[in-house]
Amino acid sequence: MNRRSLITKGLTYVLLIIGAIAMLLPFAWMISTSVKEPTRVYQMPPEWIPENPRWENYSRVLTEFNFLAYMKNSALLSLINIIGNLISCSLVAYAFASQKFRYKKQLFILLLATMMIPGEVLFFPQFILFNMIGWYGTMKPLWVPSFLGNAFFIFLLRQFFLTIPSELVDAARIDGCSRWRILWDVYLPLSKPALATVAIYTFMGTWNNFFEPLIYITKEKNRTAAIALHYLRNTYEGTSSLPMTMAASILTIIPCLLVYYLGQRYFVQGIVFKGVDK
Repeated sequence: MNRRSLITKGLTYVLLIIGAIAMLLPFAWMISTSVKEPTRVYQMPPEWIPENPRWENYSRVLTEFNFLAYMKNSALLSLINIIGNLISCSLVAYAFASQKFRYKKQLFILLLATMMIPGEVLFFPQFILFNMIGWYGTMKPLWVPSFLGNAFFIFLLRQFFLTIPSELVDAARIDGCSRWRILWDVYLPLSKPALATVAIYTFMGTWNNFFEPLIYITKEKNRTAAIALHYLRNTYEGTSSLPMTMAASILTIIPCLLVYYLGQRYFVQGIVFKGVDK
């Protein structure tokens, strides 16, 4: 390796390190603020490591504000949406990838076209519909749509299904497997990276969803973690809310980091293969 290559590589690492530090600084500030006294939040120069950390901020969030119950609501919604998306999207993707039917190509193009419609455009008609059928004020608008499919996830799974060797499918047919058995024993076991990607995306989207729960949830006991953060910020006056809010934010981030860490290997594989066509 010549000198020029070493300099280029060194500069690249320096820039990456600077970028990593810039990304981690807000997270470090959140952790620091979560264990500070309210009077030291805006202290200058900033106190990154408090002399007397107030770890009781976390226990206060969990006990006084009942934040653990709101996190359980988010976890339950995330689990239901993951199940709904995996079932509905895998079935539709399997049909587009392996079955023959009329207007298959046209329907797939129509499906892709729906991805270009901003979600905000559909929100008002959906709100009117959910209100007419009596779902306003319930949790149903937050999980029922996941059982009706998602265009992006269908596209991702369909592209992954197309990479599965046709010889395996033919061998399964020779052995007498039905279409359902082929999906269950051939396609799904070989598509773990794509399925994990769908699950992670769904979890992140549901866990961090703020706007829809804010509109549809009217009962305090049904609040999600994202909504609880909003109300927590308004519970305390002035700077006293910041340590509590940061503590709750850290508790909210931990499940996301844990889920991504556990599924990162499959997640990366799913992203790499999602654009591969047969």
